[in-house]
Parts: sequence; C-alpha cells; structure tokens
Amino acid sequence: MRHSFKFPIHIREIVKDHINKAIDKTDPKRYNQESPYISALLAKLEGKIYEDKDYYIEIITTVMDDRGKNSAEHRSGADFSITAKISDKEKNIEKAILVQAKMDDKQLKGKLLKEQISKMRKITKSPKVLVINPIGERRDPYVCSGNKIFKNEEFSREKLANYFTKRVMTTFDGDTRKEFVEKIQNSNLPNLHLIIKEN
Repeated sequence: MRHSFKFPIHIREIVKDHINKAIDKTDPKRYNQESPYISALLAKLEGKIYEDKDYYIEIITTVMDDRGKNSAEHRSGADFSITAKISDKEKNIEKAILVQAKMDDKQLKGKLLKEQISKMRKITKSPKVLVINPIGERRDPYVCSGNKIFKNEEFSREKLANYFTKRVMTTFDGDTRKEFVEKIQNSNLPNLHLIIKEN
C-alpha cells in the first residue's frame, strides 16, 4: 500500500539517532554470533521513538522461534520481523517487514539464503535481508532487497538507520495487511498458512 508521510527533518534525525545508538550499544564482544547479536540489537531498537500532538513513531520487534523442523524460522525463512506504528495529522499506519539476517557479504551468495527468501516471498511481497557487516571490532548493519538477491539482480545496501527513514517511514517498504502485521508479532507465527499467497 502506498501512503505519503513527510516527516520533518528533526524527526527523521531523532529516528536515525535512536537506531544508531542501538547499534552502538550492542557490543560485538558480548554478542559475537549472529543470533544473540540480532536479539540484543532488536531489544534495543524496540519502543516508542517519537510522539507529539501531530506525529507518532513506534517500533515493535519480534524474533522468530528457531528450534525444530516446524519452527517459525524454518516455515517462514525469516529470523525476525519489525513492525512500525506510524501516524501524522491525517493517517495512522501499521506496517511490517520480514527479515533474514546474515553475518556478512559472503553469505549473500549461498543457496540457503535463496531458499529462505523463497519462503518469505510466499508470505510478503518485499522480504529483506539484514547484513550484520562486521568491520573490525564494530558492526555496521545494512539492509538489502531479498527479491533482488533471489533474482540475481544488482541491489543497493542501505545502512539500517537510513533504510528506516527512507523506506519504512515514507511510501515504500512495509506490508500493511492487518492479518500479516498481527501474525508476525507472534514469534511462533501461528496459522501462518492463512496468509500465504501466490506470487
């Protein structure tokens, strides 16, 4: 669904600052591997980021269950979801993205990732991949298009804070189907078959 939000610059900067601070506070030495790093980062990202009489921005993060052959991650291909609640003077939108996380660029070319993206594509039109991107002793996560990786097309790399302000807070990324948004906030993804659609 297309929707037009034009947030003032100072609000976009507050959102970027919130996301970048969450990254800075997630110490790679304490969360060296992909799964614990993602869980720690998402916990810091979650919350109400901005609220005044005209604007509201909140992030809700959900880590998918990943144990067992019938786990939510195995069925959906996703490691986590991010739901955004966004409103201005005229509109109130809830939208969400499904994301598979990888440690670095090398994993973007693997067969496993394409299989995971294929599963996400059966649930939502625009699956995403978050690359944790180790640089020395720090992390610089970026987001890229799961569809373009799946189709072997050139893709851009958006730093997480930039991605959120440019793609999620505006008119582009995020599935606004009510059923989808509700279901992916449950880490077990119950009744997932109800929202699978043909591509």
